[in-house]
Amino acid sequence: MRGLPLRAKIFFLFAATSLLIVVPALLLIARAVERGVYERARDDLDGAMLSVQQAWDTHDLLLAEAARARAFDVDLARAWQAGNVRKVQRIIQQGLEKDVAFIVDSTGRFILGPEVDAGVVAGAGQGRTTIAFPAKGDPVRFALEEVRADTVLLGRVGVGTRVSAASLKKLNRTTEVVLLVGDSLIGTTLSDTAEAALSRTELLALKGSAAPVPRQIYAGQAYMARPLNLASRGLPATAILLRPITQELQVASAIKSSLWGIGFAALVLALVLAAVIARIVARPTQALAEASARMARGDFAAPLPRAGTDEIGQLARAFGEMRRAIADREGRLRSAQAEMIHREKLAAMGRLVAQLSHEINNPIYNIQNCLEALERRGDPNDPNREFLTLAQEELSRMASLTRRLLDQSRPQSDASSLLNLNALVTRVLTLAGPEIKARGVELRAELAPDLPNVVAHPEAIQQVLANLVANASDAMPGGGRLRVSTRAVDEAVEVVVEDTGQGIAERDLPHIFEAFYTTKPAVTGIGLGLFVSEGIIRGHRGRIDVESTPGQGSRFIVRLPRETLDESLSDAHQDAAAEARETAGV
Repeated sequence: MRGLPLRAKIFFLFAATSLLIVVPALLLIARAVERGVYERARDDLDGAMLSVQQAWDTHDLLLAEAARARAFDVDLARAWQAGNVRKVQRIIQQGLEKDVAFIVDSTGRFILGPEVDAGVVAGAGQGRTTIAFPAKGDPVRFALEEVRADTVLLGRVGVGTRVSAASLKKLNRTTEVVLLVGDSLIGTTLSDTAEAALSRTELLALKGSAAPVPRQIYAGQAYMARPLNLASRGLPATAILLRPITQELQVASAIKSSLWGIGFAALVLALVLAAVIARIVARPTQALAEASARMARGDFAAPLPRAGTDEIGQLARAFGEMRRAIADREGRLRSAQAEMIHREKLAAMGRLVAQLSHEINNPIYNIQNCLEALERRGDPNDPNREFLTLAQEELSRMASLTRRLLDQSRPQSDASSLLNLNALVTRVLTLAGPEIKARGVELRAELAPDLPNVVAHPEAIQQVLANLVANASDAMPGGGRLRVSTRAVDEAVEVVVEDTGQGIAERDLPHIFEAFYTTKPAVTGIGLGLFVSEGIIRGHRGRIDVESTPGQGSRFIVRLPRETLDESLSDAHQDAAAEARETAGV
């Protein structure tokens, strides 16, 4: 960069710094969004595993208890001794609806129930279920207990149930289930297309995995998988839980695309600002250079930049003084003059570069400060000021967009205070009143005089109300009536913003609180106002309801609870109130 002019150096320094800050920040945010999808899916899988395991163990105990109760039934033993098989079957099946009854005589012959291998029956332990394949149908899970008359073994009775993926799905509805018994696929709750995409090798690999498998694709759908070994005797059973993550990944992809769009806009704006600032900053130095050139040719009447309080202004004043001195002593000091100019220019450039390097650490807000400073110091009649104004407007729009996207995750409770909603509504209407009335909109406020205070974040609630009032005003371009009212309802307070505007179409109502969804023209709406507002109110444990009829208007109801947002803040208010009462008593 040694041979580049000052304007080019400023431009490249500004652009490089913007790239070094914006691109890594966008990469970190994009990775955090996608990582959040997988962390949420992993948490859901952990919860599903716990639910299924607990339900499985509980059912284990219930089957064992049911088998034990029937084995110790005195009537059953007497009927068995008497050879009354029908009565034995009736007693065993009593109270069973979907479960399966088992009766096995002392020789191992099945009298009732699905017939399984005799070795499995012999190995079935007391107080624990066993899984086995019957001659027909799905595998069965059962518990057996011995029936004895004194010390004589009459046989075994038990209760069991069919094991299927659908039965495990009922234990937890947030995941899909693939059921393996031994190395055999018993069934799934996936769609037929997804089930057809399963492979034996892949299922066995998932079965042996000790940690969640982050991404599996079946029939175009993405899942996070985790195996769960189901405790039992007999054949080993494994349930592979699949948590769908397709929708979350699509949302994450949309967010990343939006972030990259914002980043691209930021970089383009940074380049535009770099060009504008480079031109504005380089102009005084170019004027000094022109004056120096003319002075070198013997012309001491060249105009100089307007003297200000900054480094350029100081340099201009010093140069003027120096030029007057040189005019008196041109012959004797010509060589000294050239050396002084050279040193002063180098010093000014060094200070300028050092200051810019420090000021652009935070690109958005520091650039805004620089633009405001340039606006104050620049020539009001400069025809290029329109570029400065355009840059300020675009920078403000970008800062507003990035600030609102980050508002669903900022906690509100730490900055909360006791809030008078009537006073806040009055403030919002006072600020917005002139613009609303200029549109021909009749503004009316109906504030409940006995409205209780709430504990909330003042700036956040003001942002919500200002956004609702602005939206209502935008919905009435040809004039209308805007009514804002407050009221106390049960253990909450409500603020109602009602307009007689265009209303909201029925197809748009379910989506108005979604990010980047807007019914306004692209140049006036970005679809974040209601999204951020709904997140703020939800963060206060409240809600926003909307009622709208196309062509008649809309009605937004903001409901906030009276109780505090956290216990420490509530205690602080109680302590302050107690201290005030004591002071008043004294």
